[in-house]
Parts: sequence; C-alpha cells; structure tokens
Amino acid sequence: MSAMAFLRRLSIRSQLFILAACTIIVILVVILHTYAMMSGMITRSHEEYVKQTVSEIKKNVASNHDVIYRIMQDISYNQDVQDYLVETDKLVRYDKFTKLNKYMSGQKELKEGIEDIIISGNNGTWIDLYGGNRYVIPLRKQLANSKVNGYYAGMLQFDPKLYGPDKKLVFATTITYSQQGELFNRNIGTAFFIVDAAAVVSEQDYTSQETGTQIYLLDRSNQVIASNSSVQTGSDFKGIQYGSTNASNRIIQWKNRSYVVETEALPDIDGTILSMVPENELLRDLLDIRRQELIILGIALLVLAVPFMFIINNILRPLKRLIFFITTIRRGDLLKFKKRIALHGYMEISIVATELNSMLDEIDRLTLSLLDTNTRLYGIELEKKKSELAFLRSQINPHFLYNTLEAITGIAVVEGQDRIKTMTRALSSIFRYSIKGSSEVPLSEEIRMIEAYVRIQQIRFADRFSVHYELSDEALAYRVPKMILQPLVENAVYHGFEPTLRQGELWIRGRVGGEGALVVRIEDNGMGIAHEVLEELQRTIAAPVSGLQEPGEQKSIGLVNVHNRIQLMFGAGSGLRIESKADRGTTIEMTIHGRSEQDA
Repeated sequence: MSAMAFLRRLSIRSQLFILAACTIIVILVVILHTYAMMSGMITRSHEEYVKQTVSEIKKNVASNHDVIYRIMQDISYNQDVQDYLVETDKLVRYDKFTKLNKYMSGQKELKEGIEDIIISGNNGTWIDLYGGNRYVIPLRKQLANSKVNGYYAGMLQFDPKLYGPDKKLVFATTITYSQQGELFNRNIGTAFFIVDAAAVVSEQDYTSQETGTQIYLLDRSNQVIASNSSVQTGSDFKGIQYGSTNASNRIIQWKNRSYVVETEALPDIDGTILSMVPENELLRDLLDIRRQELIILGIALLVLAVPFMFIINNILRPLKRLIFFITTIRRGDLLKFKKRIALHGYMEISIVATELNSMLDEIDRLTLSLLDTNTRLYGIELEKKKSELAFLRSQINPHFLYNTLEAITGIAVVEGQDRIKTMTRALSSIFRYSIKGSSEVPLSEEIRMIEAYVRIQQIRFADRFSVHYELSDEALAYRVPKMILQPLVENAVYHGFEPTLRQGELWIRGRVGGEGALVVRIEDNGMGIAHEVLEELQRTIAAPVSGLQEPGEQKSIGLVNVHNRIQLMFGAGSGLRIESKADRGTTIEMTIHGRSEQDA
C-alpha cells in the first residue's frame, strides 16, 4: 500500500517513465541477445545466396532481352518489311511476301526460343511464320498509336498445335516508316515476337542449390514466366501479396506455412524475381535460441506484471470517474451543467478536474450570453426578411413587361408605325427568349434571337450595316448556352460600326469541326481594336477563369464573361479567340466542345 501511495503522488509522466524504462530494458535484452545469434546465420544461409542467384538471373534476362530487342529493331527498320506494309498493289505485295518469309525465318534462327515472328500492318496487311497473327490482334490495337521499342506485352495462351501447351511471352515493337516522303516517321505497323520462357531465362539460371528455396520469375500481371517448382509457365501467382519490390525480406503465411520472402525488380520485362524459403528450413538452427528467448521473455513479463498493475490502477481509477462525469454532462440536461467534480490522485488529473470545472463555469456564462445574442439576431433577421419581402413586392413582373411590349406592338400596328412595331416585336421576342425555356438551346434558336436583335440595331443605325449568315445544318443543331452570341454581336455593332459612318458588313459563320467542336466566327469590317487594347484583352481572356466579372472590374466585360461562362460550362478547351486590326475589322471565334441536339 505504501508503494501505491508513493506512485499516486507522482505525475503521469513519471509513472509512464517508470513503465517505459522497465519495458525498454526487457526489450533491449531480448533484441540484443536474439540479434547477436541470428544475424550471422541468416546472412550466411540465405541472403547471400539469393542475392547472387538473383544477380545472375537479372544479367541473363537483360542479355537475352537485348538480343531479342536487336532482332526486333533489325526487322522493324528493314526496308523490305516497311515496303511490304505500305505496298498497295496486291501482286507486288505477294512477290515481297515470299522474300520476307525467308528473311523472317532467318531472323528467327538467330535466337533459340523464338517461336514465331508476326508483322502486322495498320492497313490490314500481315505476315507470320506459323499462324500466330490472329492471337495478337488485340495487342496490335493497343499499340497502334504509340511508339514502343522492345516492349513486353504479356503472356498469351496459343493453340497447343502451334507452339506447345504452355503460355508464351509476347514482345512487341511499333514499326515506324524510315524513308523520306509522306509516311516518314509515321507508325505503319507492329512486329510481334512469340517467345518461349527459355529464350528469356534458362533453367540453370534459377535452379536452386539450397534446400527448399523456391524462385519465381513473375511478369507485371503476376503470371509465372519460369520457376524451379512444379508451377506451370503462365500460371497466375496470386497466393502471395509480396508488396513493394524494394522491401527487405519478410515472413509471410502461404498455404499454411511460414515463408521468408525476398523480391527484386526485373525492369527489362517489367516483372519481379520472387524467392521464398520455408521459415523452419531457414531458421532450423534458431529453434533452440527462440526457446531460450521465450523463457527469458516470460520471466521478464512476470517481473513487470506487479508494477504494471499498480500503475494502471492508479491511472484508470480517477479517469473512470472523470469519464462518468463527462458522460453525465453530455446527456443534455442544463441542470447537470451546475454540477462540479473533485478528483484526488496524481497531479495531472487534479489539474484536469480544476480546468473542467472552470470550463463549466465559462459554459454557463457563455450560454446566457448566447441566448441574449440569439434573441437579438432573431429580431434582426425578422427585420431583414421584412425588407426582402418589401423589395420583392416592388419588383415588376416579367410577364407584365412582356404583355406591355405586345400592347405597344398592337398600338404601333394601328398607328402605322412600322419601325416601332418591328423594334417592339423584336424586343418582345428577345425578352421572351431570355426568360423562358432551358438554359441551353440549339444554335438555330440562338440565331433567331440574333436576327431579332439585328433588326432592332439596323433600324437604330438606319441600315448602316448588313448581316450575312453561313451556318451548316450540323452547327444549327448544336446546343449552346442561351444568350451566348448576343454580347459578341453587340460588340461588333457598338465598337465596330457605331464609331464610323461607312457601310459595315457583319458575317456570322458556324460549322462543326473534325473533333466534334462547334466553331462560330463573328466577323466585321468595322473600326477594329487598337493593338495595345487587343493585347490587354487577350491577356485577360488567357488568364485563369475565376467566375463571371462584375461591372467596373475591367473593360470588355461582355467578352470576358462570355469566355469565362463557356470555359466554366465546357472546359478549358472551349472559349473565345479574338483577332483584330485597327480600321480593318475584328474577328471573334467561339469554340465549344459539347454535344449537338441530335446526340443529346
């Protein structure tokens, strides 16, 4: 009891220090004793052997890979091969077929283990030695648009009558046309090598001389290329999750046995060399040592049990009281916030109790203050809602404006004021278009709105400019954001035609590009834009999108907002491009990557 009383007067830090010191001493004794006995034997019996074996395997794989790679390069850059792949005359191609067949047979003999050579052209032309072309068609499609040299494509199961029952390795390289002309440096086909595992690594390279050690060569898909066990070539090796190839050796459980596993990267074929040995075989001499360590550890735990229990009890008892008190407070009864706690024990728990009581006092004070603040905020919010309601009541109903415009149109018809009738009817059409319907419409509807807008401006400017439309049917069906063209046309009218008295022409052209993008060009022969202003505008448009601009932020708000709106809706590839010369006119090109109405 005196020991317990002494420990209660200590801080948590002091008590944990005593526990940590005792634990560290025991662990150090066990670790140092075990390490001294194990390090030499593990190093001599396994690690050096595996490193040497893996090193030899890597050298041989690299050497064999280089030979295969050189043969593939010779074939891919052979003039007859390239001419055969681009030849369109069937008779000429047939004459070259016999010559190529003999050439490929000679290349196959340069490396033992090459089962077949396949040359597959992008235009459907192909040639193989033993009928493997139909198996590599999916791989050819994967490599058709890339430049790959000496690439290990994976393992495939072929007809046993062709190359035998085991899976074979497939190496591939794209064939790039090397002669000057239209096809220079373009991908014209793919060469495939069907290779037996023996052509990459020979059996003597991985045959283990150490009892029980198993070596596996795995490709990127964890398929077995070769091994010194009974596992068949091409088998999936998913029983072991060996993780990173840069990790050191580790012990894992596999098929109810413990194995020591080491891995090494095999970059030439993007694979892994995996070695594993049963732990009981590798650590056979360490069983007696492990038995001694267990005895020492057991004695140490018995020695530590008594102080450990004293310390745990001294820490947990006041903590349990504190947890119970906090749980009671969390039940939400305001009266329980009036309770306070007194804990007697070590220094830290007493400080916690004092601080908790102070916090509860502060909560009482803040609760009263919060209630008062909420009452005032509620009154302010009521006044705000009243103001908003009054503002809404003062707003004009859009339908009232539309009906008023229609009434003005009727009066203009009666009075014979054709221009007023045309302007009000066009304005009514624009207003109705802008407030009704979805936010995206076919370009044809947007053009109808632009025609109405242009009628208003032509009346205003006394026909000082004319408008020409060149839009394809595919472009007219393309869906665009509503009111997206009006700022562009308005820019041409007010900045291009208004400052000058000469006759103006406005062209609106639209087409759908090869990548399915809508391209609309607004061209005018007006005043154009000064060079300095144009550069500033182009820099503003090229800047990262940060939302729509507010009036007063910068010049040309309409164009910048249209550009930002398009990019926010359709991505960075869409937007505006502006070209202009002073007194020569301005061209604004709008590009939208989206879907036409027919595809929607």
